[in-house]
Amino acid sequence: MFRKKHPNKAKLEHKLYLARENPEPVFDLADCDLAEVPTGIYSLCRVFLKECLRLENNSLRSLSGGGDLKDLHLLKILNLNNNLFHHIPVEIALLKNLQELYISNNQIKKLCDNICQLKNLKILDLSNNHIKFLPHDIGNLVNLRKCYINNNKLKVLPKSVHKWKKIHVLELDADMFEYPPQDIVTQGLNSIMGFICEDVGVPYSPADADLDDDNNFEQSNTDSTDSIQQQKMREFLEIERLNEMSIRQELEFASTSKVQRDKLLAVLTEQQNHFDSELSKLQQIKEIERFKLIEQLQEAENTADIAIKELLVLNNEPLGQLLEQEKLEEEKLLSAINRYNEDLRKDDILGAMQDILAQETAKFKEFHQNRLEISKSILEQEAEIDYKLIEVLQNQDDHKVDLVNKLIVDSDLQKAAVGTLLERGDARSWGLLQQIRLVEAQLATLTRIEIDRKKLEMDGHLNDLCDKRCTLSVLLIDLMEQQKERRAQLISTLQIMEESYSESIEDFWLRQYQRLLDKLPEGLSHAQKNIDPSLAQFLLLNGVIHCLPFLANLTQCQRDTHYITDNDLLKAGVTSSNERRKILDAFHMYEKERTVVGCEDSRASAPPMPVEEASAPVPDNIKALSSSECVVCLDMECQIIFVPCGHLCCCCNCSVPIADCPLCRGKIERKITLVL
Repeated sequence: MFRKKHPNKAKLEHKLYLARENPEPVFDLADCDLAEVPTGIYSLCRVFLKECLRLENNSLRSLSGGGDLKDLHLLKILNLNNNLFHHIPVEIALLKNLQELYISNNQIKKLCDNICQLKNLKILDLSNNHIKFLPHDIGNLVNLRKCYINNNKLKVLPKSVHKWKKIHVLELDADMFEYPPQDIVTQGLNSIMGFICEDVGVPYSPADADLDDDNNFEQSNTDSTDSIQQQKMREFLEIERLNEMSIRQELEFASTSKVQRDKLLAVLTEQQNHFDSELSKLQQIKEIERFKLIEQLQEAENTADIAIKELLVLNNEPLGQLLEQEKLEEEKLLSAINRYNEDLRKDDILGAMQDILAQETAKFKEFHQNRLEISKSILEQEAEIDYKLIEVLQNQDDHKVDLVNKLIVDSDLQKAAVGTLLERGDARSWGLLQQIRLVEAQLATLTRIEIDRKKLEMDGHLNDLCDKRCTLSVLLIDLMEQQKERRAQLISTLQIMEESYSESIEDFWLRQYQRLLDKLPEGLSHAQKNIDPSLAQFLLLNGVIHCLPFLANLTQCQRDTHYITDNDLLKAGVTSSNERRKILDAFHMYEKERTVVGCEDSRASAPPMPVEEASAPVPDNIKALSSSECVVCLDMECQIIFVPCGHLCCCCNCSVPIADCPLCRGKIERKITLVL
């Protein structure tokens, strides 16, 4: 049988209204498609003194939900026909005054024993269910007049039914019974009751006299009920009159409230439209900022791609011309040894060597000075340790003097000084160093881009970034191997010079140091240290970084490279027209980049436009583009590159115990310290 899932709200509200206003003792909720008893129904029955509760033709499965069953203690009639009950709740015993109980056409399989406590029950309808057994104490219903238990699965009647002295209607399915036998059941009520009473040993008398008493009682009750009905009808009419008055007042109030509600809705609609417009403006501003951020990320990725391609092309170009030029320089270096033997200025060389040693020991001295300050702040009361530190510094100065004196006679130290100066002045070594720095900068940029994309939840191109990082890692290792080979070549040159001339020439290494100082272009070392990284990058990408010695004077004396011409480069010593053209191209790209950066700085320094208070704040994610802090300690700057993944994301201290990359969880095969 199909039943609706939702109650018929209109019919339910109408019947609730009638139950409150109608003086009749009947609370009718039949045919409302209820799945459960509405809340508060039982308390309403108690307040309005209802004696009959009709819940038939619904979809009820239990009596829970309507309240406490104790509130139905005045109830005399309960109709639950045509529902979905599987059992009767044990709280049914609280309905002490119940006289009629209808539970036909349900799915009840067993009756609870508490139903036997309904002493006043006169009519019990259990037909059309699935009941197999009746409670053993069902005979306690001594006032039962009518009992309908047909269309069930009963086969046995309890022997306690012999107590039903007032029963005059009992409907059974004769063909299914085992006790009493079928032939007894087919003969009717008197045969059934007589058989059971004889089996129990109790005399049986028909209930005709009791039936007459009941009819007289019902007739008297009917007369008294008519008088009560008339009284209630008069009260009902008075209530209806009062209700009409209240309805008219409610209509007037409703019309007034409707006008006010319309005005309020108009105001709220206007405010909502204003809020919607403001919200749309805020969303547009946020979308514009998001697109700008994405464009910045895309521009950084494109720059990294261009740099990688140019580095790969540069690394694959033949170095024959450079090697030939280096060979000529080495030959000139070896041939110029005898020309400067007589022009040695020993005092000047010793002073220059002292300067080199002072530069090498400056960091050591600074370290001890910091250590002295920390020790003084922590151990202020220990004066003896202060004296010892001062004595150590004095001994260090004495040791420095001893080293300078030893340098005059120690050829190994002289050789080391010459090697250091030779490597500083070597264009190829410096060019390899600049390439390494550029690759490291690109790895740092890709790492920051990947971190920013993860923060912004933009995982679309992370695999492309991984491939680029791996390519740059391989290129970095190759450049470091080339730097190592170049250093070995310089050391080999020094060894050849030592084997050829050191035994025949007095103060050989001092003379070589002087010759290198005289040969190096003026200001080369200063140019290498202070050259603009952007200019060095463009020279490197154009393949003319080895020409920096010729550009030393030009870049120091003439800061604006825009005015450097081809004749200036020719006079500086750049003889190749192809190299001069590449140098001028690099200067042009450098000036163009400076112009773009200057425009951006001027726009950034301009006074900001006034912004309304409702404008959206700048997203916090934009700050992450300039972040280079360690992803482990979140304090120190990143200084270690992991190979082969190419991530630059850890400082020196945090990278020591790490075996897997903290960003990609890849296996670390090699750790490279960033070139400072």
